[in-house]
Amino acid sequence: TKIKPESVKKDVQNQSNIQSETSPEKVSPSLLQTYFCYGCECGNKLHLCASNHKCFYISVGLTLWDAKTLKDNTVENSQHSSNFYISTSDTTQSKSSLLNIEASLKASFLAGLVEVEGSAKYLNDQKKFKNQSRVTFQYKATTNFKQLNMADLGTLDKEQQSIIKRSSATHVVTGILYGANAFFVFDSEKVEADSVQEMEGSMRALIKKIPAFDVEGKVDLKLTDEEKALTQKFSCKFYGDFILESNPSTFEEAVNTYVGLPKLLGEKGENSVPLTVWLVPLKYLDPEVPELINEISIGLVIEIEDVLDDLRRMEARCNDSLVEGVVGDFPCLQEGLTRFQKLCGYYRADLQKTMVKILPSIREGKEDESSLRRIIEEREKSPFSHEKLSKWLDCKEREVNVVWACVEIIPDIKIVANQTELEREVLAPGADYSFCFVFTSLETADPCLDDMRNYLDGEKSGSSEPTYISDDVIKQMKDKSFLTNFESFWTRLNHIWENVSFFLKKNKKSALFGRNVLSF
Repeated sequence: TKIKPESVKKDVQNQSNIQSETSPEKVSPSLLQTYFCYGCECGNKLHLCASNHKCFYISVGLTLWDAKTLKDNTVENSQHSSNFYISTSDTTQSKSSLLNIEASLKASFLAGLVEVEGSAKYLNDQKKFKNQSRVTFQYKATTNFKQLNMADLGTLDKEQQSIIKRSSATHVVTGILYGANAFFVFDSEKVEADSVQEMEGSMRALIKKIPAFDVEGKVDLKLTDEEKALTQKFSCKFYGDFILESNPSTFEEAVNTYVGLPKLLGEKGENSVPLTVWLVPLKYLDPEVPELINEISIGLVIEIEDVLDDLRRMEARCNDSLVEGVVGDFPCLQEGLTRFQKLCGYYRADLQKTMVKILPSIREGKEDESSLRRIIEEREKSPFSHEKLSKWLDCKEREVNVVWACVEIIPDIKIVANQTELEREVLAPGADYSFCFVFTSLETADPCLDDMRNYLDGEKSGSSEPTYISDDVIKQMKDKSFLTNFESFWTRLNHIWENVSFFLKKNKKSALFGRNVLSF
């Protein structure tokens, strides 16, 4: 894990309120690659007997014994294995489960206290759209296991005790399982909401066949015409502990990469990285060494995880609407969605910033979990509550759908974004007559977005509700007889007069709710 220096500094200064631990522990810090190994020759490999500050799983590389002693007391066993897993979930919980990340490290990741590398970059990858199918293929291999025989090392001398005190370490690494992870993330193009599950099922069925395309280390890719057509509808992203010449972006490239992964580990697994480490509390070597400090409860970590995932899902819903062609034609729709998306991102960053301050204090025993739980409870009373964000998006999606339906009824008509464009078209040479179908209920001002902005600025927010387009307004806007008459009028005039222009625009300055027609 890459630990942010300012975070480490805060968290190693005070290690009070320590609880006991009775047996060696198995953890998986190495799934977040790139280790701090100061003063040792292990590169990015964890060094046996490296002092480990368990609070952040940081391997500081301060060895307690010389190289010869370590070599004489280290046992290495071959532990070759390989497996693959399929996942269709995009939650942080499912991703951390595939990486075997436990609650404490996950809390640090969610708060932004750790920066991920290698295969763990997969944790940061999110679906762009809500209405998008995703299937993840994981390849996991193990190569060898190293274990340090603590029984024959004896007690620590004064120099070793001094090293431990200087490092503020609480544990010593006594075992390392080496291997590598690789994630192939397959994302479909944006699809209709009712097609997401069907697309996901088809993708899963095909991606599950990837291992079958490996015939004695060579690619044997035989696809039906239907499967070939399917592969054109999704792309691939790669996150792994392997160094590739180029990352795969298509299904065929992913298969070729997968088949070559075992060779990239090296004949003796020399290119593998630590997957899991075993820790023993240093108190067993020196009674004065502090033990494991306070940690965040699993339940609270799950709540934090759910909040951050929920905010990302809101942003993905925005993307679904932003790519609709009609949204680009009406700036008021685009501006509102973009602003909402940015505000959600700012709020998420603000939550993480607060967590960075609170987590170390909880681990040091200066605060209890209630301070963190309070933040989650405050969200539900804020403009960023799940209910309010969902309502706002429901309203905006309804607007988009209504405008889209109207535009579909009157095809091939020019859309003008504002009054300036309308005047330019009306005054254009040769335009003797102009008729404009106007949307009068699309507002640019949005009190809900203002409340969100004010909340982030620390001001007291109101309790504005999203301005829904009423059913009566929708009925008027989608009045097919009105729209059909407008279209027929357009067609007849085009046959009678040549210089007639028809437009669509939005204008809130109208006494008529829903729609209106202006003539020039």
